[in-house]
Amino acid sequence: MAPPKTRIHNLEQKKTATEKNNTENQPPSFSFRYLVKHTDFCYDSLNKTHKVALIDTLYRLSQLTWSVLRSTHCHGLGFEKIERNALNFSLPNEVPNDYNIIAFRFCGKAPMLGYRSSDGIFYIIAFDSKFKAYKH
Repeated sequence: MAPPKTRIHNLEQKKTATEKNNTENQPPSFSFRYLVKHTDFCYDSLNKTHKVALIDTLYRLSQLTWSVLRSTHCHGLGFEKIERNALNFSLPNEVPNDYNIIAFRFCGKAPMLGYRSSDGIFYIIAFDSKFKAYKH
């Protein structure tokens, strides 16, 4: 005889796909999986000051929800949309064509560019510490 299902298990099953995929009220997660390599926009192009600021920024961003980040000024902890045709580098092939490119500031006004997936992960694709990735 199978054990009875718990109340928690039953509640989990009742969640709709929309509820499971709604990440607006969740903090972002971050991934370097599709970060460009061997360019002026890769991780190795950053100096120690940039790298320390990056860790601090990722920590601070991870304490806020996507909803809060959306309503925050883009030169603070918020973000802005960057048009793909404004980029001065090629996006990795893995970046879906139907996702917006967005920029968070990570060191002063220096942006990190990436995209937000449907599951709330921000895939970082480039660092623009020299302000050359797009027209500012």
